[in-house]
Amino acid sequence: MMLSIEIFGKPTRFYCNLSNFTVIYTEACQLNSNTLVQGGKVARKSFAIQLSVGFAEVFMGIFTLSVALVADGIQAFADAGVSLIIWIGLRISRRGPDGKFHFGYYRAETFSSIIAAFFMASLGGIVLYSSYVELLNPTPIANAEIAMIVALLATTVSVVLLFYKNRAAKKYTSLALKTDASNSIKDVLTSLTALIGIALSKYFNIYQADAIAGIVISLFVFTMVYSIIKEASLVLMDACECSEVVTGVKDVARSFKQVKQVHGLRMRKLGPYIIGDLHVVVDGDLTVREAGKIAHEIEERLRKEFDEVIEIKVIMDPDEPVAASDGGQ
Repeated sequence: MMLSIEIFGKPTRFYCNLSNFTVIYTEACQLNSNTLVQGGKVARKSFAIQLSVGFAEVFMGIFTLSVALVADGIQAFADAGVSLIIWIGLRISRRGPDGKFHFGYYRAETFSSIIAAFFMASLGGIVLYSSYVELLNPTPIANAEIAMIVALLATTVSVVLLFYKNRAAKKYTSLALKTDASNSIKDVLTSLTALIGIALSKYFNIYQADAIAGIVISLFVFTMVYSIIKEASLVLMDACECSEVVTGVKDVARSFKQVKQVHGLRMRKLGPYIIGDLHVVVDGDLTVREAGKIAHEIEERLRKEFDEVIEIKVIMDPDEPVAASDGGQ
């Protein structure tokens, strides 16, 4: 095949009997697509469950005259909307590279996280306003026992979803699923607040308790939104807080006996994955074929060692004094 790499700072093409890079890249894309498919399934299940919980809470809230339960049901509908946004973003991320998006659509996941975060912020504002109105005009709750049972069931479902999505977010290293899991933390607190508010209203006649807790939760929501937008913005700005991967990549490159020095390593996030390039210093008397084989072997080893690294370019430099680089590590 014809392999194109950079040898001693100059783009070079040559023919060799190495594995077909196109096949390797296609297999990597298929693996990453499978990861995104699994993440999409998590978001889809979350959407269906939250939609069902929302219908149940709104219906029972109207039946029991519980404002808190109706509000929690509306929150569940909104949370289903967040999961839907995440689901759509993950589906778009599965598209392969094309003539317009040469690196694929992986960052669609990051964009979906930002959209979901703004959606959560709007919900936080609604909860804050509703809680303030309820604080000024507290009302008693009828059929409180039934309302408490529904709120308890909603809390249990939210806790199960939280652990399910949090585990999936860690397994698939997905910022979008992490956003959805963070949203589930709010779900648990909101349902608990509704439960406690109904109980205090029923048994202690403290009608303002639910409103006060709602205000606290809305502030917590804004804190989560800030954290999500900050992390997503770093990804969009090509930041990569991946010190362990950086250290590991350097160690792998240095493990090759032909490599005398490693420098100029640059990594950046591409959705849930990482791409990058690095310079390695080798003997200047190596032939193009020999240098290309070393570069290929390093790239292969890195892709095997780090699942999140889907593409890395090794640039070969001769063993001459290396000028200080403005960027890279």
